[in-house]
Amino acid sequence: MEHKMEDIKIPDFDLSGKVAVITGGTKGLGYGMALTLAKYGADVAISSRTKADCDRVSDEIRSLGRRSLGVVSDVTIVIDNDDLIEKVVAEMGKIDIMICNAGTATTAMAVDMTEDQWDTVIDTDLKGVFFSARAAARAMIKQETGGRIVLVASAAAVSGQPGLTNYCAAKAGVVNMGRALAVEWARYGITVNSLCPGYVPTSINEALWKDPAFTSMIMKHTPLRRLGTIDEVAAAILYLVSDFSGYMTGSFLLIDGGGAAS
Repeated sequence: MEHKMEDIKIPDFDLSGKVAVITGGTKGLGYGMALTLAKYGADVAISSRTKADCDRVSDEIRSLGRRSLGVVSDVTIVIDNDDLIEKVVAEMGKIDIMICNAGTATTAMAVDMTEDQWDTVIDTDLKGVFFSARAAARAMIKQETGGRIVLVASAAAVSGQPGLTNYCAAKAGVVNMGRALAVEWARYGITVNSLCPGYVPTSINEALWKDPAFTSMIMKHTPLRRLGTIDEVAAAILYLVSDFSGYMTGSFLLIDGGGAAS
């Protein structure tokens, strides 16, 4: 089959008219994602457990000429996830993009890890991701307009790291959960993909970079010999929610400076 120029639809990053929701959207990676999606035309709702942070970031998004809504929400509480999406749909009319970004981490060697340390990470990084994704999918299915869901995992999903057994388990679970959700929700025009960033300096890990030995170890095992940046992760998110990834679902995207390949 031969194609002509008029047959080819050139994709772009324009998100005008789209409504995006980002959990954990007031700090670090989520903050960068929120500003990036707004810059490319999306109206953006963000959630956090802190009202002041929600108000601050919502005001910044509005300053870019977009609609925004900040909702105080805890992803570990199932009803909070449902309430978040209900408030977004009531205020902004719909939901097109869901980024399940809220996460946490604790560091402890496996033989010393407490039940609370295990539960805290699993509840936020796995359970919270599932129930926030489910709430968004239910709304998208009701709308009958499809949508994009991105689960923020980690490069730790595909590698073992000492002191992070709970985190590695949760993030690996997110990736495989994303595959299952992609299969279930494809019939509704919903794509589900996972993003796996490597080490990026944010508030969640800032204490680690005060240890020169740790920093040296990370650099040694990263072929690009540097840490990632918030804007580089946000760029990958933009790809996953734009026209460019229309035929991509049930996949995961590594953005780790080559660490998993070394």
